[in-house]
Parts: sequence; structure tokens; C-alpha cells
Amino acid sequence: MKSLQLPMALTELISRNSAILTAYREWARRLTPGPVSRLASSIIEQRFELGKALGEAASELSVSALPRLEVEFEVEPSPAALIDGKLASHEPMTEPKILLSAMTELEAADHELLAAVAGAALPFSSVIAERLAGEAESARKRSSWAQDHLDLLSMG
Repeated sequence: MKSLQLPMALTELISRNSAILTAYREWARRLTPGPVSRLASSIIEQRFELGKALGEAASELSVSALPRLEVEFEVEPSPAALIDGKLASHEPMTEPKILLSAMTELEAADHELLAAVAGAALPFSSVIAERLAGEAESARKRSSWAQDHLDLLSMG
């Protein structure tokens, strides 16, 4: 388990989101048009909005008021190992099943990470905590959508 002060946790999530967004874009541009590419485009758009929400949360939180607030992560929030292990190692990046499997895992992990940050932010701001909890729920849905697409591909 990794423990970070709330401002650093938000910084980690912003960095993670940026790395995942870049990897998803790279994969999506190589996919053939179809349901998986449309799903990837939708998730990319949602990830872009997540980046905005995380940036707003980070700017709204007063760093001086937060040193005592910590987040405990059950999942490693660092983007480098995540991207290297899940997406960057696969070439030629055209296999939809690999992308969908990675999306399922990455989005499920983001659900846990965002929920942890939302819980840590609650004592400081219920508005920010609710916004982050909503983003956690969105990550859970993205994971579910990717899993549904993966299941459909496996049937065919």
C-alpha cells in the first residue's frame, strides 16, 4: 500500500491520466474503424475531461491546508510502469483485444485510485470529494464497457 499527501496524490493521478491518454490515443489511431475504435474515442474524450477535473481539483485545494491529509492507495498510481507493462510493450498495437484488456484493467484501477482520493478529500471539501467520486464511477463504467466489448470479441 502506498500513502501520499493529497496534493501529491492528485499530481500522481494527473500524470497517470496524461500517460494513459497518450497511450490510448496512440492505440486508437492504429485501430481499424469499428466498435472498438468508437469506444476508444469515447474513452479518450472522457479521459481528457478527467484531466480537466483533476486539474481543477488540484487548483481548488489549498496546499497549505492539506499537508495532514493523506491518501492510501491499494493500487500503484505511477504511470510509467503501468504504461510500459500494459500498453507500450505490444506492437504493432492493432490488436483490439489487447487494448480492451488493458483498458479494463486500467480503468478498474482508476476507479480504486479516484475513490481513494475522493475519500481523502472529503474532510477538506465535500464538493471536490463528490466530483472525484463521480469520476471514480465513470472509470468503473469505462472498465465495464471495455470488458463488454472484449467479451463480444471473444464470442466472434
